[in-house]
Amino acid sequence: MNLNLYNKTFLISGSSRGIGLKIAESLLNEGANTIITGRSKKLVKKQFNKLYPKYGFKVAYVNGDIKNNLVLKKIRNIVKKRWEKLDGIVANAGSVKQNVSSFCSEKDFYWYQKNNFITAFKLVNYFLDDIKKNKGSIVFISSIASLKDLGAPLGYVSSKLSLNYYSKFLANELAKYKVRVNNIIPGNIYFKGGNWDKKIKKNPKKVKKMIKSQVLLGRFGKPEEIANLAMFLLSSKASFMTGAEVVIDGGQTIKK
Repeated sequence: MNLNLYNKTFLISGSSRGIGLKIAESLLNEGANTIITGRSKKLVKKQFNKLYPKYGFKVAYVNGDIKNNLVLKKIRNIVKKRWEKLDGIVANAGSVKQNVSSFCSEKDFYWYQKNNFITAFKLVNYFLDDIKKNKGSIVFISSIASLKDLGAPLGYVSSKLSLNYYSKFLANELAKYKVRVNNIIPGNIYFKGGNWDKKIKKNPKKVKKMIKSQVLLGRFGKPEEIANLAMFLLSSKASFMTGAEVVIDGGQTIKK
């Protein structure tokens, strides 16, 4: 399917690995201009060096915390200098704590809000004028933990619920500018070095049992499956979709 993404320009936060990186690679394969970002300079530059020989001028990178206005300004400068426009944003960046002091800890609650919701909020707000100017598209990456009690920390759940509401709020506010805003709600996505990879290494039998018993399709999702959906939502093929929450979880949230 031709998604008509050629020479469109997209910014993907948290794209030095996992879901974000796969979205970036998929957009580049469609001929889009793509900016990858990450907090680790070493990691994001490593991914850029892998992508550049194949995609050249179509890929750029910025490292740093995207809650920092200086980092956001650097991204905008690259967009204007290279491509002059921004057609879409994928707000994918987020964080998970490996050691949560308490599921109801006030400190952890605010940590999750800051590193999941506020990260997406600041990124999108900073580039709203650019997106409105080009009648672009915004895609958020949330979590099924915002839809069903899966034992996730309260702060994490709350941050994703905030993201869900913000997505719908923006869809209402930006429709008059012909800007579409949609929200992908993934289930358990496995990639090397990711959260589930770490859990499997600690207790493979427990994780395997959980996936088999709780996910209708009996397996993990793949980053490319999220990327395919993100590309569709960013494209003109989804021109009548805004304010949607698209669950992609192998049936976990509807399993009885």
